[in-house]
Amino acid sequence: MEGQYTASSLEVLEGLDPVKKRPNMYTDTTRPNHLAQEAIDNSVDEALGGHATRLEVRLYKDGSISVKDNGRGMPVDHHPVHQVSGVELILTKLHAGAKFSNKTYQFSGGLHGVGISVTNALSSRLIVEVKRGGKQYRIIFADGFRVEPLEEVGTVAMRDTGTFIHFYPDPQYFENPAFHVAELARLLRAKAILCAGLEVVFHDENHAKTHSWHYPEGMRAYVGEALEGVELHPSPPYVGKVEEPQFTMDWLVGWSMDQAHVLRESYVNLIPTAQGGTHVNGMRSGLLEAVREFCDLHQLCPKGLKLKAEDIWDTCLFVLSVKFPEPHFAGQTKERICQMLRF
Repeated sequence: MEGQYTASSLEVLEGLDPVKKRPNMYTDTTRPNHLAQEAIDNSVDEALGGHATRLEVRLYKDGSISVKDNGRGMPVDHHPVHQVSGVELILTKLHAGAKFSNKTYQFSGGLHGVGISVTNALSSRLIVEVKRGGKQYRIIFADGFRVEPLEEVGTVAMRDTGTFIHFYPDPQYFENPAFHVAELARLLRAKAILCAGLEVVFHDENHAKTHSWHYPEGMRAYVGEALEGVELHPSPPYVGKVEEPQFTMDWLVGWSMDQAHVLRESYVNLIPTAQGGTHVNGMRSGLLEAVREFCDLHQLCPKGLKLKAEDIWDTCLFVLSVKFPEPHFAGQTKERICQMLRF
């Protein structure tokens, strides 16, 4: 009978079907930028672990994009349980990855084992090439399914390692199938700034332009570039770094009355958190307490006047980057961090 609710009414979506069925639950479907970010974040995680020094992204005229690093290369051996290569498992199985603990990565942005498989699910074609152990391998997918098995295609020097991913976003899943180039460039520049020493190169074939970023000094090198020509107090702004065994933090803080120039960026494990979260809330509270204490100590405020958060926050410019194990993001797009930080 129509409308009956029985066991036969239940559907079980296999493989990457859940992503294709409800793509906006797994990524930002406005444009395919987040698909590229998933691949970029994996490469940056290799850099965070000290395994990669270069990241190269190329946007092709046909609308496809590639991400290449010189990290360790995705594993190509067979998984003992699933009996497929590590590359195939990573690309075709949700929640498959090496980032559920800190055994392989101390700090990472990819925590759910979902990201790059989502990229695969929403791409009409995806090619992976891996250089590892003196050999070069290739595997090809289409619509999330493997169409050409992993095979050895050449030999390389033993020290020549890394992963190359080239994919074609499927237009049916996006409001606009074209990448937002300016946003992509901003993301890549931020990765170079926050991962000191990482060389990042972006080739934009549509506009015949190549951008390269390399900041050996990290955040300090960002000050002059991002705040050039801005009247800032203090000048130069406060820049600091905290390093603990399970936690690191880089920060930049200053104040400006120039409302046309807004610099408010926050990151967790080099993932941009556009909506902030507990790390930004903690910074805001800490700044308020510090300024209040300074004003009380030097008797700068009239008696009975108490500073409020907006008094110091409305004109504040900042960059905050924290790295720690097991961050709890509010969703797969990772725009907000929701775990309270306790150290």
